[in-house]
Amino acid sequence: MNIDHVFQRSAHEAGTVNLDKSNYYLGTISEVSAAAATIQIENLSILQGRIFQRESFVPGGMNYMIIVASENGIFIGRVKRNAIKDSESIHVLMKTGKLDAIYPQTAAEMLAYIPPFMDVFRPTGFSSVAIHDKVYLAPEEVITRYYQSLEVLDSAKGERSLIPFATLAVKSNLKIGFKPATLFSRHLMIIGSTGSGKSTSALSILDKASNDGEKILIIDPTGEYKDTFDENEIDKLHLGEDTCIVPGSVSIDQWIDLLQASPGIQAPSLMNAILALRFQWKNDLKGEVYQKIGTTFAQIETNMANLSSEDTNFNFTCLEQQMLQESVSEKKFSNGELEKDYFKANANRPLVERLQQFQQSPMFRKLFADASQNSLTERLDAFFEGKRSLYVDASTINSGDQVGQLIVDFICRRIEECKQREQQAFILFIDEVHRYVKRQTNDGSLVEDGLTTLAREGRKLGVYLLLTTQSPNDVSKILIAQMGSMLIHRLTQPDELFSIKNYLDEDSRHQIQKLDQGEAILTSVNLMHDIQLKMDKSKRSHANSSPSLQCESK
Repeated sequence: MNIDHVFQRSAHEAGTVNLDKSNYYLGTISEVSAAAATIQIENLSILQGRIFQRESFVPGGMNYMIIVASENGIFIGRVKRNAIKDSESIHVLMKTGKLDAIYPQTAAEMLAYIPPFMDVFRPTGFSSVAIHDKVYLAPEEVITRYYQSLEVLDSAKGERSLIPFATLAVKSNLKIGFKPATLFSRHLMIIGSTGSGKSTSALSILDKASNDGEKILIIDPTGEYKDTFDENEIDKLHLGEDTCIVPGSVSIDQWIDLLQASPGIQAPSLMNAILALRFQWKNDLKGEVYQKIGTTFAQIETNMANLSSEDTNFNFTCLEQQMLQESVSEKKFSNGELEKDYFKANANRPLVERLQQFQQSPMFRKLFADASQNSLTERLDAFFEGKRSLYVDASTINSGDQVGQLIVDFICRRIEECKQREQQAFILFIDEVHRYVKRQTNDGSLVEDGLTTLAREGRKLGVYLLLTTQSPNDVSKILIAQMGSMLIHRLTQPDELFSIKNYLDEDSRHQIQKLDQGEAILTSVNLMHDIQLKMDKSKRSHANSSPSLQCESK
């Protein structure tokens, strides 16, 4: 394909007889480097704004698209810099309006090219433009075709694109849509400070994915999306209201994390207390604690050996009293008989007090109950087996507690357990994920929670993550590293910018702090380069507006 074929095709797409390429001409390549190519503009008047075939151009600025006619093919690039020499003679020429005598220089980054005898854009690789190649403004059809070719993932070729949820920043009238595999095959994280449009972008993507028939599991910590989806299109549950967590479905490790039991004495005592109550439950002694004072460790071990992997239920209300039975040691000069150990009792006292505080919390009692309500485990299993999406309202949970982390960890581990068999793939959406991920344990060691494990292994199971956060610095580096795609809105704090700097090119890093509400940069391993977008606002209900300080006058 040569430059004449490019403009002939653009004219056909625009519904016109011909596009005169001379109207799009800018100049020639005067310098070539690895970073950018320098363009010698014909004269300053060429850079004035213009309108051709309902297309508007402002070539005096930056970020607009150009094409280069080269022996190596048709290159497309983005202008990074415009400049004219700063001299007295130039000043006089500008003052007198002699623009034709001024010769600006423009620098442009080459993004892709159409090789000879081909019709699609390819990464530039080792190919480059050459000195004296002619440069033109890129017609709309070329820009559209280029952005449609950005998706480089082979598995996306057989998919249809989602309904467009954004427009190109370089061409505000050009809608752009992406294939599901491009966005989600390596997981997608949406990042932005409060008021940047992060939640609006998430809703727009969810809306298009839902309309396309994708299966979605939504975890909403704030209730923003409570009225977004109709019950005819998605199942809904509300933790602590119509759905509870059966204590026996929570693993001992999760209880240790929830109650922040220290690894020395508290964690083993808590584990033994739960095992003892499981033994009581199995033997129809559900309301009684397991008395350990006066028995022996050998007898206790014999009883605990009767528990199977299916014996997980226990009476959570007895856990505080059972913890008091765990502070024991062998009595001196006896046959292993156990007595109270005051040293262990003092060490366990903070854990017992913390447990008492949890049990007195109305929210905690509603959330962790026996099967008098719908069990979260059963609702999740029904979701895995079915085809409908599921919305989990976690707004009644105090996100400052460890409970929030437990909920996400519980759901993620349940997904991992149940997705081993062949089932329909789905998107897992977690809003404000920094609230629910652990960075380290109390002793400072790194941990890998259920969400991080799912980020590593979920793609094999058909689970694709869509996460949002306003604080990427509060998300573990392990989880961040698993994100193959990021939609980044405005960020202003240096530490937040530093945490994602390796995911953006140099130009994008400079723009992040200046983005307007709704503007974002999409970066992905599945795209040839970063894309500047203006996100469309979904028409679905979204409870994310802030109340005004000024009351309306009556």
